[in-house]
Amino acid sequence: MMSTDEPRTEPTQPRAEALPRAVAEAKTLGSPMIVRGILGVAFGFATVFWPRDAASPKHLSIGVDIVDILSISYLVLFALALVYQGLRSPLNVRTAVFGQAVITIPAIVVLFLAEQPAELRAALSIWALLHGLIELWNYRRLKSHPMASDFLIAAACHVLLGVILMFGDGFGALWILGFTGVATLIAGVIFIIGGYSRISKAKLIAAGREEISAEADSDSATVGASEADDDEPDAPDHHSR
Repeated sequence: MMSTDEPRTEPTQPRAEALPRAVAEAKTLGSPMIVRGILGVAFGFATVFWPRDAASPKHLSIGVDIVDILSISYLVLFALALVYQGLRSPLNVRTAVFGQAVITIPAIVVLFLAEQPAELRAALSIWALLHGLIELWNYRRLKSHPMASDFLIAAACHVLLGVILMFGDGFGALWILGFTGVATLIAGVIFIIGGYSRISKAKLIAAGREEISAEADSDSATVGASEADDDEPDAPDHHSR
């Protein structure tokens, strides 16, 4: 008869084992990234398909007031998305994300007052530069997380936009809107893909760990049944005298 005083298998891990911290934090950023991405793509397409004034095909134009309305609407929604992201961000970048939301406020105020392309360009260029630099800082803090390069690409898009607008002295409202739309569109696509990838990867890891845990439980049950069979007393020999 085999002894069962000492366990013959290693203790199994709890069924609801937590995901690695970096992956779990990346998953929480998935939904805010998708929201930001959708906003960027929507604004980018709006800049492409918004009606232009066209006395001739060579002289397309758009009013500063229209660009103001589009930009203000985007920045307001974008600030709300950043607050949502900040609430779900790791502590080491949460303040910076809220800072990205705060810097939209002076940009919105200037856009409300803007009547000339130069004022429009100043508001958007300064906002884009500050936002891109903070995004770059966020990337450095999240560098150990999966797919952190999404933030680097978004930062590059906004910094490049800020530089282009800052030195675009001859830009009219149409050019300003066009460059801003392209930058937000590229960053938006990256964020949609990145957010979905984070959520999918976390689900795959969680499913794999649950499968491993289930297999461990099954093996433990099999070993327990085998030990019970070994512990049963032998049947008496009816032929013995």
